[in-house]
Amino acid sequence: MRDVRHPRLVATIIVVLLLGMWGTVAGPGWSPDPYLNQIIPDTSDTAIGSSVRTDPPRTYEVASEVHSLESDAGPINVTVRRPLGKETPSPAVVFMHGTGTYLHTAFTQHATVLASAGIVTLVGDKPLDSYSTTERDYGELASAYRDQWEWLRELDGVDENEVGVYGESEGAFIAPMVAAAEPEVAFVVLVSSPVVPIRQQGALAADTYLRQMRVPEQLLQAIPRLIGGELPGGFDYIDFDVGPYQEQITQPVLILYGTGDLSMPVIQGAQQIIDDIATNGNTDYTLRYYEGADHGLRVLERGSPSLSRVAAEDISRWILGLPATASADPQIAGAQPVQHFTAEEPGTPRWYASGAAPIIILIVGLTLTVFGFLAGLVGQIRVQKAPLLDLRGTSRPLIQAGASVVIAWAVFVWYLLAIADLALSYQTDALIVRGGWLVCQIVAIIAAGMVVRLIYSWLRARPLTGFPHVVLVSSILGLTTLLAALAYWNVYPSLLTAL
Repeated sequence: MRDVRHPRLVATIIVVLLLGMWGTVAGPGWSPDPYLNQIIPDTSDTAIGSSVRTDPPRTYEVASEVHSLESDAGPINVTVRRPLGKETPSPAVVFMHGTGTYLHTAFTQHATVLASAGIVTLVGDKPLDSYSTTERDYGELASAYRDQWEWLRELDGVDENEVGVYGESEGAFIAPMVAAAEPEVAFVVLVSSPVVPIRQQGALAADTYLRQMRVPEQLLQAIPRLIGGELPGGFDYIDFDVGPYQEQITQPVLILYGTGDLSMPVIQGAQQIIDDIATNGNTDYTLRYYEGADHGLRVLERGSPSLSRVAAEDISRWILGLPATASADPQIAGAQPVQHFTAEEPGTPRWYASGAAPIIILIVGLTLTVFGFLAGLVGQIRVQKAPLLDLRGTSRPLIQAGASVVIAWAVFVWYLLAIADLALSYQTDALIVRGGWLVCQIVAIIAAGMVVRLIYSWLRARPLTGFPHVVLVSSILGLTTLLAALAYWNVYPSLLTAL
């Protein structure tokens, strides 16, 4: 028995090392360049400069109205908030949704606080006929928001020459498009703007979150393999470049980021906006960073996230003080931002890991594995002491190999979901991050050992013919396919990485 197990153990070690090497060379690596062009704020005080007098938030009572507007996609609702008792026409602003919101009931706190300072605000429904998870037509969105902007200009009590746009997150892609298409847009507010294409921003965000959680280096290599290639079902918008539209902006631009926002290129993005508008001779920008503020400029107040009071005061003053505040000193102020790495385009995976190919490969591998597992169960059934399917002693190894490989995949998927949950909640857990990864590797190595054991059992049982032969060959093909697919995500240790 020792003579049998020893070569099987050696074979398992060789297979594990080969899988580890395959994982290292099978896809693009990930080593983003350090970001060296840092921004140093002129002062930590974010107050908007100039001597112009403006009303602060909470100066006016706010009236809220819901209107229904006709659009190409049918009627949409918009919420308009007005400052009560303001005797002169007011500047106004149209809010543009990010990824997480789409109804006119969003931006309640932001829109209300601006209205209380004397600015008419409009929050409309996002036109979802051109917006889905897999397909997004930013041009159509810009056209729809431009309709809202034109409607707001004609509203009683609004100064038609002082109506601007406010884009948050993904909405900061749309705001420059509207401003570029309509020169009469009075100003542009960009909050937590990705600036770079979503593919690059997503890679940076994943890298930042994972490094903060101290995940194993192997997991970082999954970033380009996951989002670097063609995604099945569309997603062309992740390569959208807003730069050409920013280069056409002639209006004053207010750029805002929170230093607690780990998902955005807070320095690289701001520098690109400034550089882009400068190509058109536009130097009217104001850049602010808010200490600890998150993606929506929210900070914790009494245990719950709330719009930064300082940010609200700065936004309202900047809008109300235009044109004096357009480029008033200091143009760059606030807390010191930090961006360690460059938001860059990830490498492109090879054909077998791009588009629908990996899904097809997994389905084929899983189908063959389940087929073999079920055949192994049938082979365990005896009728009058004879096996229902004579696999000549390979039934049990077939069952064990199939179960172990599927379990290895299940543990890996669980680990990824657990890491994603920790990242999205800004938490870390060393037991899950490090311990979970160790469990993934141990279970994956056991699965490889079970497949080697099956192959040895098959070799001892040969020659098999007919249906049993088909079962064993197809099962081994399916199992090795799933092992290779698992190894692609660097679950197996690699000598190449160690070297």
